[in-house]
Amino acid sequence: MIVSNKSTGTAFEREFAEILAERGFWAHCLRDNVNGQPFDLIAVRNNNAYAFDCKECQGSVFRLSRMEENQCNAMALWAETGNQFSFFVIRFKDRIYLVQHRVLDILKGKGTKQLKETETARYGQELSQWLKQKDMLYGRTVR
Repeated sequence: MIVSNKSTGTAFEREFAEILAERGFWAHCLRDNVNGQPFDLIAVRNNNAYAFDCKECQGSVFRLSRMEENQCNAMALWAETGNQFSFFVIRFKDRIYLVQHRVLDILKGKGTKQLKETETARYGQELSQWLKQKDMLYGRTVR
């Protein structure tokens, strides 16, 4: 059976939304449309809103060319309108990393074309650590 990048990505988006919901976030996947969606999902917890775009890596690198113009524009506008948190959620095999859009945008502006997993970990944060940090911040018991 052939699985498309689109269906793999959609499954990852749903899985990520479920992970967030299990940790006390309100999470909503945005519906894809013909004009492109601004990002994949929005999550809110304790009056903090987060925008996420999920990227599944089939190989050993994340190519910054996968950051679509409409996604970057939406995340820039997200920040310009007073929101703080927009991330690319990047999965390598069994690890998920969150990297702030502005960090990737700076790297792309400096000519970086791709990130290996070790570089993604350096510029971002592993999901499990990010969730523990949020649990501590919001006074929730870590599971």
